[in-house]
Amino acid sequence: MKPFKYIIILVIILISINSKINAQEIFNYRSIDNKTYNQYLNKDWKNLIKTGKKSLKNNIDFYYLQVRMGIAYYEQKKYSKAIKYFENSYYTNKNDELVQEYLYFSYIFIGRYKDAKILAGKFNRRLKGKLNITAENPFIKALYIETKHDINEDYKQIPELDEQIYQATVLRKSYYNLSFQHDIGERLSIFHGYSNVKTTNFIINDDINLPPSFEEKVNQNEYYFSINAQIFKGTNISGGFHYIHTNYNASIPSQITPGRLGNNSLISLYNNSENSFAASLNISKQFSIFNIMSGISFSNLNSSKQIQPIINVKIFPFDKSNIYTSTTAMYIFDENEKTNFNLPIFKQSLGIVFLKYSLFEPSISYGDMKNFTLHNSQIANNDLDIVKEKLEALLNFGLKKGKFNIFFKYEYNIKENSFTINNIDAKANYINQAITGGIKWYFQKY
Repeated sequence: MKPFKYIIILVIILISINSKINAQEIFNYRSIDNKTYNQYLNKDWKNLIKTGKKSLKNNIDFYYLQVRMGIAYYEQKKYSKAIKYFENSYYTNKNDELVQEYLYFSYIFIGRYKDAKILAGKFNRRLKGKLNITAENPFIKALYIETKHDINEDYKQIPELDEQIYQATVLRKSYYNLSFQHDIGERLSIFHGYSNVKTTNFIINDDINLPPSFEEKVNQNEYYFSINAQIFKGTNISGGFHYIHTNYNASIPSQITPGRLGNNSLISLYNNSENSFAASLNISKQFSIFNIMSGISFSNLNSSKQIQPIINVKIFPFDKSNIYTSTTAMYIFDENEKTNFNLPIFKQSLGIVFLKYSLFEPSISYGDMKNFTLHNSQIANNDLDIVKEKLEALLNFGLKKGKFNIFFKYEYNIKENSFTINNIDAKANYINQAITGGIKWYFQKY
C-alpha cells in the first residue's frame, strides 16, 4: 500500500506544480497581451472582458489592456463602463486619437454632452474634421418651436332653483413658444425663450354687480432664461428664471342700438394685470449608470409664495443609453394670506430610444399639482385648478443624425375645479387632454 500512497502524493504534487506553471503562463504581460489582442481581432468582446478582469485581479495592467477593455464594453453598448477604461487610457496618453474618438462618443451616447464638448476642444484639426466638429461655439446652437392645445370636458355647474354659484371654467386654451440655445465657451450654455398663453374662461357669477355669466379673456406673456455651467467633470450647476405677465379682461356687449355702420360697443367689466415669477437653482452629477439632480425653486404664482425642493434620479439600468428610468420627487410649500398647504408630487418616466435618434417616453405623475415648477422653472404652472393625476407620452423623431427633431406629446390629466354654491366651497373632477407638437433644430448637436 505504501508505494501506491507515494504515487498518489506524487501525482498531487505534479498537478499542483503544473497548475502554478499554467497560472504563471496565463497571467503575465506577454500572454495577456497576445490573448486579448487575438480576442480583439476576433471581436470576442465577452471573453476579452473576462480575460481583462482576471488580469487586473492578478495585478497585470497595461495601456492596451485598458484600451481593449474599453472597446469591448463600447461594442456591447455599455458606455458607462467603457468610459472608465477610456479615461484611464486617455490620462496615460492624451494624444491617442483612437482613444479620444471612443471616449468622445461614449460621453455622447450616455448623455454627457458637455464632457464630450470639452474633450473635443482638445482634438487636433484632423480629428475634428473627421468627426465633423466645425463651429466651436455657434451663436445659435439650437432653435425650439412648439405649440400646445387643450381639450376639456364640459364641467360647468348649472345653478338649480335658489342656488347662487361662482365658478370659472376653461373654454379654450392655447400655448406657443419660441426658444434658443447658445453656447458660451466650452463649459457654459444659455437657454431662453418667449411664450404666449391665451385662455378663454367662462364665468358663472354670483356677484350682483356683474352679469350672471360672461367670458373672461386671459393673455399671458412669458420670458424664460436659464444658464448651465459645468463645474467639474460630469457635474453641472444651473439656474433658471421665469417671468410671467398675465392680463385678465372681461367685456359684454352694450345695450345701445347699433349705429348706421352696425358697430356694437363693449362694456368693460374689468381689465387688470399681475406679474409673477419662478426662479430655481439645480446641481447635477452623472456617474456610472446614474444621473442625480437636486435643486430648489422659489415662486409667487397666483399671489402665493412657494418653495419647492426637488430631486431627480435618472438610471440607465442595463448600462446602455437606449433605455432609462427617471424618478422625480418634489415637495411644494405654498403660503398665502388665507391658507398654507404642503403638496408632495411624484413622477416616474421610462425612456426608450429607437432608430438611434428617436425617443418614446411615457410617464405618470401623482400628487396635488398646483403652483409647481419643472425643468429648472421652465414650466411654471399657475393654473387655478389642481392636477390630481397626469399621464404623458412623448414621441420624438430624430432626423439627420438627431439634428432635426419633430416631437409630439399627449397629456391626460385628471383635474380638480373649485367653486362655490351659496358661498359654500365645493369641488368637481374633470378630464383635461392636451396635445403638444413642435420641432427642435440643432445647428450643432454636440
